[in-house]
Amino acid sequence: MTRAASYLLRVRLPDQPGVLGRVATALGNVGADIEGIAVVDRTDDYAVDDIVVALPSGALADRLVSAVAGVPGVIVETVQRHHGRQRIRDDLTLLDDALSNREPVAALVDGLPDLMQVSYALVASASAVLLAASAAAPEAPMRSWLPLAGPKQLDAAEIWDEPNAAGPDCELLGVPFRGGALVLGRMGGPTFLPTEITRVAHLARVAQALLAEGGA
Repeated sequence: MTRAASYLLRVRLPDQPGVLGRVATALGNVGADIEGIAVVDRTDDYAVDDIVVALPSGALADRLVSAVAGVPGVIVETVQRHHGRQRIRDDLTLLDDALSNREPVAALVDGLPDLMQVSYALVASASAVLLAASAAAPEAPMRSWLPLAGPKQLDAAEIWDEPNAAGPDCELLGVPFRGGALVLGRMGGPTFLPTEITRVAHLARVAQALLAEGGA
């Protein structure tokens, strides 16, 4: 099957047996192939999943929303293009890859878009100088906006003088890292959930400790 594009759906599923299976069936009925599923939040009443799907050539993304929304109790929070990233990687795998690389910080930011389903990642020094960046990360000079006291959802105007530097409708998350910050950008949303913020902050702390031990 020729594939025109992959899409990332963030869906809220009620805590009921078989719901995810019904979602998968609904997607299959409109010709979508599921390429990856990651649970990004869970409560006693519902779970929030990121589902990466591929559509056949000529198919419209609207059919994904209609199909999933047709499953009782399921809410489609967002749907966006998924630019060729099909792997949902494990945190420890990314850390191991980074530590074995000659440029561990660069390897860390290169792997974070896959891991966290974001558009880009970057690391800034304490003096707000760009130290490492993944593909699609802004190259515009940064303002003096550091340090961070803790994880924080940011506005682009806090970081860059150029109002459009972050990208269209970009959600930004910053966490302290090596005296500066690790920043994730998710163009078009969705917003970062509390569980995602906690996960990124923990990953940054572990990466900082491991890199310090390795002298990198």
